[in-house]
Amino acid sequence: MGVLSDIVSGIGKPVSDYFNRRQELKAEQYKLDSEERVKMHELKMAEMDRHIELKRQGLTADLNWEMEFARQASSSWKDEYTLIVVSIPAVLAFIPGGSDIVSHGFDALEKTPGWYQLLLLTLFMATVGIRYWRRTQSDT
Repeated sequence: MGVLSDIVSGIGKPVSDYFNRRQELKAEQYKLDSEERVKMHELKMAEMDRHIELKRQGLTADLNWEMEFARQASSSWKDEYTLIVVSIPAVLAFIPGGSDIVSHGFDALEKTPGWYQLLLLTLFMATVGIRYWRRTQSDT
């Protein structure tokens, strides 16, 4: 029986060592995976904190811009003038004979150089569109 137990222990020891070492390697891998998960979590948290900070800064900048815009607009006729100019063709379209005037006016504008049309569009957008545009921009 001594020989048989020597053979079994001779085979069993390397197999046992293999499985023990395999368990040790798995434990080390799990530890590394846990550390990696912690690092990834910390990175995600840092990214989220930065995103929140950028949003806060952007909202502060928007508020400052809106306050300055409101302060300047209180003594300006720019918005009212733009509204009147843009409304004239709409009003004339309902007056007998006014639609011909509107049509001739738009035909005349269509014949103006491209740079002038772009200038008119830019002025209108600077007056009306910039507030809408700023609200649609992402701060990140």
